[in-house]
Amino acid sequence: MNNILNRFLAIVETVNTWIGKGVALLIPVIMLIMSYEVIMRYIFKAPTIWAWDINAQLFAMVVFLGGGYTLLQKGHVSIDVIYAKLSTRMRAILDLVTCPVFFIFFIILTWKMTSMTIDSIEEREVLSTVFAPPIYPLKVLATIGTFLLLMQGIAKFIRDLQTALSKNV
Repeated sequence: MNNILNRFLAIVETVNTWIGKGVALLIPVIMLIMSYEVIMRYIFKAPTIWAWDINAQLFAMVVFLGGGYTLLQKGHVSIDVIYAKLSTRMRAILDLVTCPVFFIFFIILTWKMTSMTIDSIEEREVLSTVFAPPIYPLKVLATIGTFLLLMQGIAKFIRDLQTALSKNV
């Protein structure tokens, strides 16, 4: 059982690491597109109709797909004034006490995102802008990102439980 658990943890953490590092590469692309738009708009007086839509979608990909990696790297908000003064074991126990809120929220979010994504795919939904790019592929990625964050939350719960039950910490 311990081997299966360790394999699950390794898979979840590896997937979130690769995806997190992959979407981080979109940040320079977003900067380039925005720079292009500014140059076109203010120097050549020829603004694009696509830059804002594409950047919004790329940034949404970074946010949604990077959530699991951020949780893995302990990058989400915490009250460090209190949290940092606790022992490793007490931090794990505090995280275990607060994790039901995380799980309730993310289970409902994953369920609702999946439902909205299916509807969006069926409609072939597009953004209501002049450029009108399809939005359903982004909703698919957002749903995947929400699921990956939920899986990372499960992995964190398991690691916190191991730490809380350990006598060596």
